Amino acid sequence: MNKRKLAAITVVAAISYFLYYQYTTPPITFKIDSRLVEINDTLKTLSEKLGLKFFSVYSFSTNPQEISDTIPSEVYKTIRQFDIKVIHFYNGPNSKAAEFVMDRPLSFLRPRWYYLYSESSLIEEEIVPSIEDAVKQHRGAPYYGFCQKAEVPNWFFCTHDSGG
Repeated sequence: MNKRKLAAITVVAAISYFLYYQYTTPPITFKIDSRLVEINDTLKTLSEKLGLKFFSVYSFSTNPQEISDTIPSEVYKTIRQFDIKVIHFYNGPNSKAAEFVMDRPLSFLRPRWYYLYSESSLIEEEIVPSIEDAVKQHRGAPYYGFCQKAEVPNWFFCTHDSGG
């Protein structure tokens, strides 16, 4: 009897946590907020100033760790507000690119959603007029990568499913 109660309490707690997280997570929007553009501009300036080719920014830290103190606190605050899991920034010789990966509940079971900035507008994903339509019409292997152009130049809204 005690094992049943414990199992029931565990199930109720897990469902409650999932529902709470699901309803407190902001919906995915196709619009690029100006604050994300500002973060990207800040990261571009920082990468040039520090001579970094690649770095990642999380809600409270960075990789490499040494640059954590150079990131303005407003960047971390905005990342948390937008439920961004990580920003991967690349400063290559011919182009700059940034991937703003969204933090979604049970993200390991779902396709990855992200905003993509590409200075050259060249991306690996297939550019489609509508991500929703492309995903619905997708046939074949469970792998795909689709991007839809955003209203801001050089920005895209993307989804990627690696099949599990």
